[in-house]
Amino acid sequence: MKNSNKCPKCGSTEIYTDEGLTKSGSRAGIGISNWTRLIIDIYLCSNCGFMEEYIEKEDLQDSKKMEKLKENWKKKNSGL
Repeated sequence: MKNSNKCPKCGSTEIYTDEGLTKSGSRAGIGISNWTRLIIDIYLCSNCGFMEEYIEKEDLQDSKKMEKLKENWKKKNSGL
């Protein structure tokens, strides 16, 4: 949805996002340590309710935050 502007579930183009908006509340970010969190952009289909979440680009490019993530989260094996 983020790149295609189309819902992968129902095919609708009625996609809304909070990307670039001020965020607050528990759905605004993911805690990766006691003092560090990653900010989430949400993409929502207003036709069927399907939702996708992505980490903001700035956080993905922040090497300190990504190292914290790697230290505190388990890596999912791609071969399983």
